[in-house]
Amino acid sequence: MKVKYLPVENSHALYGTKQSILKRYEGLNIYTLNRWLSEMRDNKQFRSGVINPTHKLVFINFEIFEEFLYWKQHGYSKLKAK
Repeated sequence: MKVKYLPVENSHALYGTKQSILKRYEGLNIYTLNRWLSEMRDNKQFRSGVINPTHKLVFINFEIFEEFLYWKQHGYSKLKAK
């Protein structure tokens, strides 16, 4: 899977929807995003990055999501922060 990061210029938003994450990370598909959001919810370190005000509505913190991606790349097997 090839994921390309597209920075959003002049963006002051802290949270976005799944669609905004998919636009920002070109090449990421909805199935992978859903799995990663589930992992974020299960991990105490990243739980605050996903907000579900209703069962259909999801808000994702852009900064915490980026930290999560870095964490996945550099040692999630070493850090068992559950």
